[in-house]
Amino acid sequence: MMTERYGGDEFGLPHLGQVFHHSWRDEWATEAQALAYYADGMPPYLVEALLVDALRVSAPAVPPWVFETLWAVGTERRLELRNEGIDPREWLLGVVRLCRERLRAEGLTPPEEVPASPYQHLTGDVLDEIMIVTPGLLELAQDSSWKSIPGVVPALSHAAVHACPDLAFRFLLRALTYGPQITRKQYERYVELGRRFEYGQFLVPGYEHLMR
Repeated sequence: MMTERYGGDEFGLPHLGQVFHHSWRDEWATEAQALAYYADGMPPYLVEALLVDALRVSAPAVPPWVFETLWAVGTERRLELRNEGIDPREWLLGVVRLCRERLRAEGLTPPEEVPASPYQHLTGDVLDEIMIVTPGLLELAQDSSWKSIPGVVPALSHAAVHACPDLAFRFLLRALTYGPQITRKQYERYVELGRRFEYGQFLVPGYEHLMR
């Protein structure tokens, strides 16, 4: 199995969310078709990255509302699962199933489960960064675009502790695309965290525009 570092740009569940945060309905008739397109069209290493994220967030210690909240953040609310009559847990299991099918079709053996994150020692650092932006995120919760995404901060914190700090950090970056802006010192810490997570050269710099 490859390491978690899947190329230079975004990967995993936040990367899948990018399929849906554009006007995806212009290209696919159903959300299932869009998901299948992703699974069929991505290289195996990105399919594996998605599978690893999905398995971690589907662990028994991670309640479904955490995934549902992170999904809303990652897709910028352009595919709100319950509004579409989709059970979030079933959607997540569908992601797992499609990833496994695609990897098997490539002659690979998908993992049934994944080991604990090798980045658990960075959990405290990620929780610190979440705490720093919490006032700004809570202020955003008063905005109309955020009223249907309650619990962003608890979801990020829960994911950092019980799923993977790496996954929580990537979703934190996605959450910050709504605002609030960050300082240069914050951004520099994010770059350092990205280095410690062994990200490629484009992932954290893709959020440089968030600096005020």
